[in-house]
Amino acid sequence: MRILTFGQTGQLAKALKRTQPESFELIQLTHQQVDITQPQLIDEALSRYRPDIIINCAAYTDVERAESNATQVMQTNVDAVRFMVKAARQYGIRFIQLSTDYVFDGLSSRPYTVNQTPSAINVYGQSKLLAEDVILDQQSNQFCIIRTSWLYDYSGKNFVTTMLKLMSQEHNNAMLAQGLIPNINVVNDQTGCPTMVDDLAHFLWKLCLQKQWSAIYHWSDAGMCTWYEFAKEIQSQATALGLMRATVTLTPVTSENYNSPVKRPSFSVLDTRLSHSISKPKPWQQQLAQCLYSRSINKD
Repeated sequence: MRILTFGQTGQLAKALKRTQPESFELIQLTHQQVDITQPQLIDEALSRYRPDIIINCAAYTDVERAESNATQVMQTNVDAVRFMVKAARQYGIRFIQLSTDYVFDGLSSRPYTVNQTPSAINVYGQSKLLAEDVILDQQSNQFCIIRTSWLYDYSGKNFVTTMLKLMSQEHNNAMLAQGLIPNINVVNDQTGCPTMVDDLAHFLWKLCLQKQWSAIYHWSDAGMCTWYEFAKEIQSQATALGLMRATVTLTPVTSENYNSPVKRPSFSVLDTRLSHSISKPKPWQQQLAQCLYSRSINKD
């Protein structure tokens, strides 16, 4: 089976390459190879490679910068998806679109099911929701949406690697040199669930083998936590693994007291039960341990 991804350098694309089963052929196209905002280039790529399934790993994902770059965000996250879908239908190719917990407003107190009506509260979430509409308008079991949350890896730029950097001896020394006490403020009133990218990749490989798809799936690791609780667990596990020596104070703060231009959902846990017939998620603490172990034996 031939799988094509738009996007090669992001966390998920790299994880798909890393976890690729031998029975699959994987073609990954960079932005330099195919500018996804140009429909004719998408058409040419699909005509040339003729994949069985497209997994769209390309997206504008900088949530904060999205607020001031709405036009670019919509071109990448919405218009490009529309172009991909049109070409995929033309060539009879199945299509998987990655989406996000940020399509929800966070007003729920229970995990969001695939059937709940979304309502995004920031530009990034709105763009991904509009892309979902493009997929759902197809009314076809050959197209589907995978919503995921708080995605991270042992390398690249994500919450885990950012926390490890902020907790490092070098960062602490820099703060002390400025006469500051090493301290990290972490939001404690936003609840979601971390998702280790390799397990999302494994789920996607299994999904590719399904003959028919539901319109929407949710995938994250099992459980829930706040960003502060996530950071505390990162600190505890990383210290036990010897990834850091210095102790830095983590201070829980409210979203209101955290300097961010973006409004984020206060609760965005996804109900993943529909996906359990394909694969069952592991506890997020267990997945974090696997990720940090990988970090300890791999250079960033």
